[in-house]
Amino acid sequence: MNLNGQKINLRYTTLDDADSITKYCAEKEISKYTIIPHPYTLQNAIDFINMCIDDRKSMASLHYGIEHKETKEIIGMIDVNSINKTHRRGELGYWLAKPFWGKGIMLEAINLLTDYCFQKMQLERIYAHVQPDNIGSWKLLEKARFEREGLLKKFLCIKGTMRDRFIYARLRD
Repeated sequence: MNLNGQKINLRYTTLDDADSITKYCAEKEISKYTIIPHPYTLQNAIDFINMCIDDRKSMASLHYGIEHKETKEIIGMIDVNSINKTHRRGELGYWLAKPFWGKGIMLEAINLLTDYCFQKMQLERIYAHVQPDNIGSWKLLEKARFEREGLLKKFLCIKGTMRDRFIYARLRD
C-alpha cells in the first residue's frame, strides 16, 4: 500500500533499498536521537528491511520508506509501531536524511501516515516519544498537530545512557 504526497511517496521497502538506507543511516546525526547504530552497515540495513517485511505480515507495525518523488530514492523511514487494535493506538517513529531536513518532507510524511492510521485503520491515538534536546523533532510534531502530554524520565536507554522523553500525541478529529 503506497501513500502518495506532493514531494514524497510512502512505500514498503525492499532489499533493493538497502544501499540508500545504509548511505543515509551512516550519517552520525541520524543516530544521535535514535537507536540506529553508528557506524551503520549494509547488513544492518538488510536486517532492518527483513524485520519490516516480517512486521508487515503480522501487522505489528507499519514501516514505510520515504521515497523522494524525483529520484525514487529512499531518504528516510516512518513507521507506526506497537499497534494496539483493541485500544486503537500506535507509536510513531521516523528519521530523515540530513540533506532533506527543513524542506517540509517529514511533515508531509507524518500527515500522510497519521491520516491513513485514523481513516483506514480506525486508530484513535498516535503518539511519539522525543528527546527533550531534539528541538527540531518536537517542533515538527507540534506543526503536525501533536500535543505534548508530559515528560517520561529515564524512559529509554540509548547507547548505554538513560534518556528522558517527551510524549506527544495526536487524537483522531
